[in-house]
Amino acid sequence: ECNYILAMDGYNLAELQRLQPLTGGATLRLLRSYDPAAPPGASVPDPYYGGGQGFDTVLDVVTAACEGLLAMLRKEHALQG
Repeated sequence: ECNYILAMDGYNLAELQRLQPLTGGATLRLLRSYDPAAPPGASVPDPYYGGGQGFDTVLDVVTAACEGLLAMLRKEHALQG
């Protein structure tokens, strides 16, 4: 069994890493690390500061990262789909 805990930004990832003994050996990563188009260390932006398009932008960013995560899970765990 593999467990993943995904953070939206570096601050939250650092806090999770600080608590790592309590995470049960889960993989701790930034969500956007699964998006091959995202730069290293990229965070999910806060939609409230993105103007009228803020939520649309965040939806696109999260969708791309989740598609990458799903592709990795399928490959790493030999899942069909």
